Amino acid sequence: MKLAKLTFNGITWGCTICTFILVCIAANCGDTFSMNSDMFIKHIMGSVFVGIGFTVPSLIYDKKKLSMKVQTLIHMGCGFGVYLPIACSLGWLPVTLGFKMVILPLAFAIIFAIIIWLGFYLYYKHEAKRINEKLNMLH
Repeated sequence: MKLAKLTFNGITWGCTICTFILVCIAANCGDTFSMNSDMFIKHIMGSVFVGIGFTVPSLIYDKKKLSMKVQTLIHMGCGFGVYLPIACSLGWLPVTLGFKMVILPLAFAIIFAIIIWLGFYLYYKHEAKRINEKLNMLH
């Protein structure tokens, strides 16, 4: 059940982020922006798989024997392991334009992933504190 929920969340995140990025690109490019249906589908499907690639590995946080650092490295390693080949094949990382042109979008992706991870970390930390306070009130 948890795997299904994480998969659905990954699809949701992937589609939402893809839509947001495409809207930003279209808004900035104006009438010069054009995408055929085949490319649109490829971007959506790539985003879905990247979303799943980042959400499903969060199951690692259930393994209490591993330190938070190791869990995070495994989680992000799996996520970027899915992201990198998809990003290269779809042109999200313009590898044909050289190393310098790849740095900025890759840095953006890393920063974005860290911000999302940090948001979830702070949320669940707050939830744990709230639950612990309620449990302490019962004693």
